[in-house]
Amino acid sequence: MSDWRCNLKNWALEVSRGNVPGMGHVNKFGRNIEIDSGVRADIWDGGYTVGSGGVSLIWVAPTAARIHAIESSSDLDGKTAAPSSVGARTVRVYGLTDWDTAESSEDITLDGTTAVNTVSAYVIIHRIKCLTWGTSGPNAGTIKATAASDGTITAQIEISKGQTQMAIYGVPSIQTAYVESFYAEMNKSGGASAVCDIDLCINPDAATDETAFITKHTSGLLSTGTSHFNHAFSIPNAFAGPAIIKMQALSGTNNVDISSGFDIVLVDN
Repeated sequence: MSDWRCNLKNWALEVSRGNVPGMGHVNKFGRNIEIDSGVRADIWDGGYTVGSGGVSLIWVAPTAARIHAIESSSDLDGKTAAPSSVGARTVRVYGLTDWDTAESSEDITLDGTTAVNTVSAYVIIHRIKCLTWGTSGPNAGTIKATAASDGTITAQIEISKGQTQMAIYGVPSIQTAYVESFYAEMNKSGGASAVCDIDLCINPDAATDETAFITKHTSGLLSTGTSHFNHAFSIPNAFAGPAIIKMQALSGTNNVDISSGFDIVLVDN
């Protein structure tokens, strides 16, 4: 193991490699495939307005630590075709079991459209990824994590993506998140010009009220001009846990497809 203190030039690389004690990193990314004019929407897989597929424009955390049901919209994921050639077989769920404990994870063996419950209860699930799948993988259906009692979709994987695309992250009270940069881009190849505001949002006390967010920075996108940006903080923006960080968009045009995310360094308090 290299000594990061003697290699400050590659400090970020050493953090990524896990060689800096008490520090970690997260590169969070998300996408919302359709946001309409005048609509405020979070940047996550379930927040779109097209058809009946959108789950919730605004992502909602569980009201308490909840067991989550993990299920697919297709029996090809873990049931009908398993363990043969198609569909996802297992997924890994990442989140916080409470607001005072570091991130944990567990592996789930899918059973298609039959829900499989998590072992742990979570106050937030901010990532799910497929671990194993057949030759036509990764996932044949939409895979969702539904909170017991609340019935809210905490996270979901879109068909064939293999991982959640949610620009949302929960920070426990034992850590502080230092946001080094955030970005957004408009996925629009033609047609009428489009405008969209992008907000970096923070819930500064997620343990008390999981719904209260404030805006920490706003940038804009214009499809006929700058359709992407990357905003770097010369001094990282510090958010102490328990907190939730997320990206949100407010469109001035219908049918806007936005990708957005942020890069943070996690420091143990």
